[in-house]
Amino acid sequence: MLAAMAAVMASCGDVASKLGGTKTDSPEVFNKAKELAKANFDPSKWKIVEVDWNEGGASDELTGKVSSIRFYVIDNDGKAWQQSFIAQTGWKATDLDDTSFATGDKYDDPKEYPALELDKIDPTKITKVIEDAKALIPKGYKYKSLDNFEINTYDSEAMTLTLNVVEEGKETVTNAGRTSTVFYELKYSVDDNGKVTLKD
Repeated sequence: MLAAMAAVMASCGDVASKLGGTKTDSPEVFNKAKELAKANFDPSKWKIVEVDWNEGGASDELTGKVSSIRFYVIDNDGKAWQQSFIAQTGWKATDLDDTSFATGDKYDDPKEYPALELDKIDPTKITKVIEDAKALIPKGYKYKSLDNFEINTYDSEAMTLTLNVVEEGKETVTNAGRTSTVFYELKYSVDDNGKVTLKD
Protein backbone atom coordinates (compact mmCIF):
# COMPACT_ATOMS: atom_id res chain seq x y z
CA MET A 1 0.00 0.00 0.00
CA LEU A 2 1.17 3.49 -0.79
CA ALA A 3 0.76 5.98 2.03
CA ALA A 4 -0.21 9.59 1.45
CA MET A 5 -1.55 12.51 3.45
CA ALA A 6 -4.25 15.06 2.81
CA ALA A 7 -4.92 18.21 4.79
CA VAL A 8 -8.19 18.15 6.70
CA MET A 9 -10.29 21.27 6.26
CA ALA A 10 -13.05 22.22 8.66
CA SER A 11 -16.44 20.91 7.48
CA CYS A 12 -14.84 19.57 4.32
CA GLY A 13 -17.36 16.74 3.95
CA ASP A 14 -20.23 19.13 4.59
CA VAL A 15 -19.07 21.54 1.94
CA ALA A 16 -18.54 18.75 -0.58
CA SER A 17 -22.03 17.39 -0.06
CA LYS A 18 -23.60 20.83 -0.52
CA LEU A 19 -21.66 21.50 -3.70
CA GLY A 20 -22.61 18.12 -5.13
CA GLY A 21 -20.54 16.75 -7.99
CA THR A 22 -20.40 13.44 -9.78
CA LYS A 23 -18.91 10.70 -7.61
CA THR A 24 -16.11 8.50 -8.91
CA ASP A 25 -17.80 5.34 -7.62
CA SER A 26 -21.28 6.08 -9.00
CA PRO A 27 -22.96 4.81 -12.19
CA GLU A 28 -23.47 8.45 -13.17
CA VAL A 29 -19.80 8.97 -14.01
CA PHE A 30 -19.84 6.10 -16.50
CA ASN A 31 -23.05 7.40 -18.03
CA LYS A 32 -21.36 10.80 -18.37
CA ALA A 33 -18.43 9.09 -20.13
CA LYS A 34 -20.85 7.50 -22.60
CA GLU A 35 -22.49 10.88 -23.21
CA LEU A 36 -19.16 12.62 -23.83
CA ALA A 37 -17.95 9.87 -26.13
CA LYS A 38 -21.09 10.02 -28.26
CA ALA A 39 -20.95 13.81 -28.53
CA ASN A 40 -17.25 14.17 -29.27
CA PHE A 41 -15.86 11.12 -31.08
CA ASP A 42 -17.37 10.27 -34.45
CA PRO A 43 -16.83 6.47 -34.81
CA SER A 44 -16.07 6.92 -38.51
CA LYS A 45 -13.02 9.02 -37.55
CA TRP A 46 -12.04 7.87 -34.06
CA LYS A 47 -11.75 4.56 -32.27
CA ILE A 48 -12.00 4.83 -28.48
CA VAL A 49 -9.72 2.27 -26.84
CA GLU A 50 -9.60 3.54 -23.25
CA VAL A 51 -11.53 5.71 -20.85
CA ASP A 52 -10.56 6.66 -17.31
CA TRP A 53 -11.73 9.06 -14.64
CA ASN A 54 -10.08 10.51 -11.57
CA GLU A 55 -10.83 12.10 -8.24
CA GLY A 56 -9.87 15.74 -7.79
CA GLY A 57 -6.83 16.84 -5.84
CA ALA A 58 -6.30 19.61 -3.25
CA SER A 59 -9.57 20.34 -1.41
CA ASP A 60 -11.38 17.63 -3.41
CA GLU A 61 -8.95 14.89 -2.41
CA LEU A 62 -10.69 12.00 -0.62
CA THR A 63 -14.15 13.42 -1.44
CA GLY A 64 -14.64 11.00 -4.33
CA LYS A 65 -15.68 13.84 -6.64
CA VAL A 66 -14.75 13.36 -10.29
CA SER A 67 -12.29 15.93 -11.62
CA SER A 68 -11.94 14.66 -15.20
CA ILE A 69 -12.85 11.95 -17.68
CA ARG A 70 -10.16 11.11 -20.23
CA PHE A 71 -10.33 9.19 -23.49
CA TYR A 72 -7.58 7.53 -25.51
CA VAL A 73 -8.52 7.29 -29.18
CA ILE A 74 -6.95 6.03 -32.40
CA ASP A 75 -7.49 7.90 -35.67
CA ASN A 76 -7.89 6.28 -39.09
CA ASP A 77 -4.14 6.45 -39.65
CA GLY A 78 -3.46 4.48 -36.47
CA LYS A 79 -2.15 7.47 -34.52
CA ALA A 80 -3.02 7.69 -30.82
CA TRP A 81 -4.52 10.75 -29.13
CA GLN A 82 -5.92 11.66 -25.74
CA GLN A 83 -8.45 14.22 -24.60
CA SER A 84 -9.85 15.07 -21.19
CA PHE A 85 -13.13 16.64 -20.14
CA ILE A 86 -13.00 18.69 -16.94
CA ALA A 87 -15.85 18.60 -14.43
CA GLN A 88 -15.15 22.05 -12.95
CA THR A 89 -15.57 23.70 -16.35
CA GLY A 90 -18.87 22.01 -17.12
CA TRP A 91 -17.15 19.11 -18.92
CA LYS A 92 -15.35 21.32 -21.42
CA ALA A 93 -12.67 19.53 -23.43
CA THR A 94 -8.94 20.08 -23.17
CA ASP A 95 -6.88 20.21 -26.36
CA LEU A 96 -6.68 16.97 -28.29
CA ASP A 97 -3.09 15.81 -27.71
CA ASP A 98 -1.13 13.21 -29.60
CA THR A 99 0.36 10.75 -27.19
CA SER A 100 2.98 8.05 -27.17
CA PHE A 101 0.64 5.15 -26.61
CA ALA A 102 1.72 2.36 -24.28
CA THR A 103 1.85 -0.98 -26.07
CA GLY A 104 -0.78 -3.34 -24.79
CA ASP A 105 -0.04 -6.95 -23.97
CA LYS A 106 -2.73 -8.29 -26.31
CA TYR A 107 -1.79 -6.49 -29.52
CA ASP A 108 1.42 -5.25 -31.15
CA ASP A 109 -0.01 -2.30 -33.07
CA PRO A 110 -2.53 0.32 -31.86
CA LYS A 111 -4.30 -0.08 -35.23
CA GLU A 112 -5.26 -3.56 -34.05
CA TYR A 113 -6.78 -2.40 -30.75
CA PRO A 114 -10.52 -3.15 -30.70
CA ALA A 115 -12.91 -0.27 -30.13
CA LEU A 116 -14.22 0.17 -26.60
CA GLU A 117 -17.98 -0.14 -27.10
CA LEU A 118 -19.17 1.90 -24.15
CA ASP A 119 -22.86 1.54 -25.01
CA LYS A 120 -22.59 -2.22 -24.54
CA ILE A 121 -21.22 -1.92 -20.99
CA ASP A 122 -23.85 -1.90 -18.25
CA PRO A 123 -23.04 0.73 -15.58
CA THR A 124 -24.04 -1.81 -12.91
CA LYS A 125 -21.03 -3.89 -14.01
CA ILE A 126 -18.77 -0.99 -13.04
CA THR A 127 -20.57 -0.65 -9.71
CA LYS A 128 -20.11 -4.37 -9.01
CA VAL A 129 -16.38 -4.20 -9.76
CA ILE A 130 -16.01 -1.32 -7.31
CA GLU A 131 -18.01 -3.13 -4.62
CA ASP A 132 -15.93 -6.30 -5.15
CA ALA A 133 -12.79 -4.19 -4.72
CA LYS A 134 -14.13 -2.70 -1.49
CA ALA A 135 -14.77 -6.22 -0.19
CA LEU A 136 -11.04 -6.96 -0.56
CA ILE A 137 -9.93 -4.06 1.65
CA PRO A 138 -7.71 -5.56 4.38
CA LYS A 139 -9.11 -5.87 7.88
CA GLY A 140 -8.45 -2.79 9.98
CA TYR A 141 -8.85 -0.38 7.05
CA LYS A 142 -11.94 1.32 5.68
CA TYR A 143 -12.93 2.80 2.35
CA LYS A 144 -12.56 6.53 1.83
CA SER A 145 -12.86 7.17 -1.91
CA LEU A 146 -12.27 5.82 -5.41
CA ASP A 147 -9.17 7.59 -6.72
CA ASN A 148 -9.28 6.41 -10.34
CA PHE A 149 -10.88 3.88 -12.65
CA GLU A 150 -9.72 2.75 -16.11
CA ILE A 151 -11.23 0.57 -18.83
CA ASN A 152 -9.28 -0.43 -21.94
CA THR A 153 -9.37 -2.95 -24.78
CA TYR A 154 -5.69 -3.75 -25.26
CA ASP A 155 -4.44 -5.20 -21.95
CA SER A 156 -5.17 -8.49 -20.20
CA GLU A 157 -6.25 -6.29 -17.30
CA ALA A 158 -9.47 -5.03 -18.85
CA MET A 159 -10.01 -2.65 -15.95
CA THR A 160 -7.84 -1.18 -13.19
CA LEU A 161 -8.79 0.95 -10.22
CA THR A 162 -7.32 2.52 -7.10
CA LEU A 163 -9.15 2.91 -3.79
CA ASN A 164 -8.12 5.31 -1.04
CA VAL A 165 -8.47 3.79 2.42
CA VAL A 166 -7.67 4.85 5.97
CA GLU A 167 -6.52 2.76 8.92
CA GLU A 168 -9.21 2.55 11.57
CA GLY A 169 -8.31 4.61 14.62
CA LYS A 170 -5.32 6.19 12.88
CA GLU A 171 -7.07 8.34 10.29
CA THR A 172 -5.43 11.64 11.21
CA VAL A 173 -2.19 13.07 12.53
CA THR A 174 -1.54 16.55 13.89
CA ASN A 175 1.76 18.36 13.51
CA ALA A 176 2.46 22.02 14.31
CA GLY A 177 -1.24 22.68 14.66
CA ARG A 178 -2.10 21.21 11.27
CA THR A 179 -4.25 18.10 11.02
CA SER A 180 -3.91 15.76 8.05
CA THR A 181 -5.66 12.57 7.00
CA VAL A 182 -3.33 9.60 6.53
CA PHE A 183 -4.59 7.42 3.70
CA TYR A 184 -3.32 4.52 1.63
CA GLU A 185 -3.78 3.60 -2.02
CA LEU A 186 -4.92 0.08 -2.89
CA LYS A 187 -4.48 -0.87 -6.54
CA TYR A 188 -6.64 -3.50 -8.22
CA SER A 189 -6.83 -5.22 -11.59
CA VAL A 190 -9.89 -6.76 -13.23
CA ASP A 191 -9.72 -9.46 -15.89
CA ASP A 192 -12.08 -9.98 -18.85
CA ASN A 193 -14.37 -12.11 -16.68
CA GLY A 194 -14.80 -9.36 -14.09
CA LYS A 195 -12.62 -11.01 -11.43
CA VAL A 196 -11.12 -8.35 -9.16
CA THR A 197 -7.60 -8.84 -7.76
CA LEU A 198 -5.87 -6.69 -5.13
CA LYS A 199 -2.39 -6.02 -6.53
CA ASP A 200 -0.75 -4.23 -3.61
